[in-house]
Amino acid sequence: MQAVSLLQEYVNRFRANVWLHCFPNGEGFSFPEFKKGLDWFLDHTDCPGCQGGRGLTDCPVRLCALARGLAHCYLCPDLAPCDKFDFLLGQFPDVKVNLQRRQLKDKARQYHQRLEKGKS
Repeated sequence: MQAVSLLQEYVNRFRANVWLHCFPNGEGFSFPEFKKGLDWFLDHTDCPGCQGGRGLTDCPVRLCALARGLAHCYLCPDLAPCDKFDFLLGQFPDVKVNLQRRQLKDKARQYHQRLEKGKS
């Protein structure tokens, strides 16, 4: 996602839409559609979850989450020591850190919900 964010920043600075008419023989492209695609990538950074019907059917993370009855791998209490993510780290070095961050956010959300229920 960092690459998409950097590309979007570059496109905005370079003002590529101003230069599209310079491409010969119609080699240009739809700049609004390109920007729409960049925005889509930045808006869809969260994994839909293993039960969301996406991902490889033989993914070890997905198989483990489904076997444990988890809607998403970040809900697993054994996330920190898990080595099932190793195959992803080459392409997505922050995947596990991001999942652990999401796990903490979820725990904080649950904690605050319990506090709110206690006030009632």
